Amino acid sequence: MIDMKVETGPTLTAGAFNVTFGQFEKVSEAVVVMDGPQVADYAFEVLTSIATNVVTVTVKKMQISAVNTWGNAVTADVAAKKFTVVAKGL
Repeated sequence: MIDMKVETGPTLTAGAFNVTFGQFEKVSEAVVVMDGPQVADYAFEVLTSIATNVVTVTVKKMQISAVNTWGNAVTADVAAKKFTVVAKGL
């Protein structure tokens, strides 16, 4: 079974937020797409992890003009962004 949820302007805790797919006993795969305005001089990385039926989305950012500065995104950076989470599960 496949389901999709949309999260708009998520509240981040340490650069992460959770999406629960209650209709699944277990999520086997998840894909996240981030949409929204760019933040000048920054690139974003979107990571996922799965625990039972909860998909945790972690957002990190890197300043393009700096060297090796990966850190957690702050809420203001993704407040206007929309995240679409597509999950496959049982």
